[in-house]
Amino acid sequence: MKVVALVSGGKDSCYAMMECVRHGHELVSLAHLHPPLHLAPEEAEIDSFMYQSVGHNVVRLIAESMELPLVTETITGTAIKTDIDYATTTEGDEVEDLYRLLQKVATQFPDVQGVCSGAIFSSYQRNRVENVCARLGLTSLGYLWRRDQEELLDEMIESGIEAILVKVAAIGLQPRRHLGRTIGDLQMDLLGLQEKYQLNVCGEGGEYETLTLDCPLFKKRIVVDSSRTVLHSDDFFAPVAFLVVEQCHLEDKDEAVDASVLQRSLPPLFTPVATEITSPLVTPRTLAFDENPERALLPSIGSFRDQFYVSGIMSTKSAELTLEEEMQDVLEQVKRTLAEQQMTLDDVCFVHLYVRDMNDFARINAEYCQHIPQYMPASRSCVELRSLPSRVLMDCFALRGSGVTKLEKPRVQRDVLHIQSISAWAPNCIGPYSQANILHKSLILLAGQVAFQPETMQITGKDHVEQTKQCLRNAGRVFEALESNLRHVVSGVAYVVAPGDEEEALKRTMQTCHEQLITNADLRDEFENVPDSGESDNGVEEEELDHAALARNTPLLAVALSHLPRHALVEVELQSLTHRAFTHTHPRSSTLPPKEAIGWRIQTQTSSIPRAMSLVMSTAEALAGNTSTPVPTTELETLCTMLMQHVDDALMAADLPWDRLFHLRVFYRPQTFPSELEIANALSRVLARGIDAGDLRLPALTFVPVEAIHPNAQLAIQATAQDLDKLETDLWLQKQV
Repeated sequence: MKVVALVSGGKDSCYAMMECVRHGHELVSLAHLHPPLHLAPEEAEIDSFMYQSVGHNVVRLIAESMELPLVTETITGTAIKTDIDYATTTEGDEVEDLYRLLQKVATQFPDVQGVCSGAIFSSYQRNRVENVCARLGLTSLGYLWRRDQEELLDEMIESGIEAILVKVAAIGLQPRRHLGRTIGDLQMDLLGLQEKYQLNVCGEGGEYETLTLDCPLFKKRIVVDSSRTVLHSDDFFAPVAFLVVEQCHLEDKDEAVDASVLQRSLPPLFTPVATEITSPLVTPRTLAFDENPERALLPSIGSFRDQFYVSGIMSTKSAELTLEEEMQDVLEQVKRTLAEQQMTLDDVCFVHLYVRDMNDFARINAEYCQHIPQYMPASRSCVELRSLPSRVLMDCFALRGSGVTKLEKPRVQRDVLHIQSISAWAPNCIGPYSQANILHKSLILLAGQVAFQPETMQITGKDHVEQTKQCLRNAGRVFEALESNLRHVVSGVAYVVAPGDEEEALKRTMQTCHEQLITNADLRDEFENVPDSGESDNGVEEEELDHAALARNTPLLAVALSHLPRHALVEVELQSLTHRAFTHTHPRSSTLPPKEAIGWRIQTQTSSIPRAMSLVMSTAEALAGNTSTPVPTTELETLCTMLMQHVDDALMAADLPWDRLFHLRVFYRPQTFPSELEIANALSRVLARGIDAGDLRLPALTFVPVEAIHPNAQLAIQATAQDLDKLETDLWLQKQV
């Protein structure tokens, strides 16, 4: 795409431009915000939260050296809204200066689609750039986002960026010694200060600022003719000083630029092959369409305290409505159900969106966008279920009151990670859905991950194994940003497309998932050498073994579907604990002994935290017989009894009462179970026998018709029982919140 680059004059914005070019984008203009030009150099260093002002008078030479037009705007605002997020337009805020600048760019260069910026770890800056881009319909490109700073600094130097320090403001950096010297000269000094004082080696914390004199994108290099030092603060430990460039000029470059420094090798993209599912299409009797009076006795919402699961929402008027009207009807049902519990869509933390035909997704999503809050939205998973009787099925998890608390500080009940910039970090989320929602500083609900190459947002990986690895790597990057990792995963579902080869593909996908959890997808584990409370008293080796055991027994399920977004072969949906919760609440995962009876085998895995959480995954596999024949009612009830006994065992092991169980997601093969109501009634009768009638409270039920279930199963139950308040209390008692 055609891109405008935001440039401050420093190394980060210049290297970000190089990354844009490496990924095939075309730079058509530079854009720069400068302090009022009438100010003297001593007054022009405005110490902005957003913008670098030191060296602003040299930026015109950068544009000239690249033979690109420069669009400028004066900084007139200040940092009025200093929260990390920027959700609403604030008159007089310095962000509105950026808006005016990019609005001017859009007017002068209407074919510009993207905005390149150099933020590395500053969510404050990134959020504001994304806000302005969204308002102008532009795509934010942040290829330096969350890069390892040591690696990044080394790349900058090796690629030929010559940048000098023009401001120092950190302990260990001395004006006389460091100002005016290049990052190449000072690399070892910076690494030493990182080890000694935890200095950010790229200066991301404001420790220093730079001015780029040469770069492979420059056709000429900048030469400083004269400069002087201004001492801004004569602090004994961390003096603040900056360099004023008084005169400079461009000179020709003799050496040719090595073309390899402007190339980036990426994995090959996935080319989908047209496939058809040969198994017969069976449309089950779904709860929403069943007129049996017993249907009214089954809840559409399950709850415990402020946790709510709204389940199985479909439009019974599907045949009479347009696709957009059907999606609107579904969302209106959700709104009404939430309103009955004093909630709104702002309280929704996670959405499962099931569609009958993935070709309809764009229209469905457009209507979805009209209703779902744009700011700090719910995370989402979306897959195709060809057996749906209507075109859309939706369920959601909501936390009452979290729509308000996510806007407050500190965000304990709920926080949201919503990064809209394209980067090398992880796939961006440009719609009204986020990478993850974090509940009570403990539980992370991760959006469904497909095998996007983050830099290009294209599917990569030639088969199920490669795509699963990419999915888990993307997930690991998101968890890393939230102080978690793949070894902290407590539950997950892998959706797989493999017509004609479902069982083998499910087996490979499940095996790869476990391997990637154990190895943390080969990403650096920041907690690898940090002893976990209660985990091991015998050193790192035993801790590693324990981590491997936890990952190996994490309850995972793999199911086959007809299609996934962007023709992907795999989509992975995970829940994980933050490291503080993982360390201080002592989670355990285990595989229960299998049960066999009446020709069925029940296998169960569970993750649990004593008195706070039990996440259960149980599968039912027919040991013999024709699995395409509907299961008789009496056999179905016995089967449900076996499944729920495993759920009961898991709850007892976690010391959780039945009222903590508020949702059951039932995956089933319609050929074997043609009626959801029969499954629901069987589960209802089993639960009624297990607890006193006076205390009977059925969990919410979501039914998901699938093509196949691993391991060669016909039915699976994902049970959610949790007390998030208890999790938060446990952390509070240990001074972690």
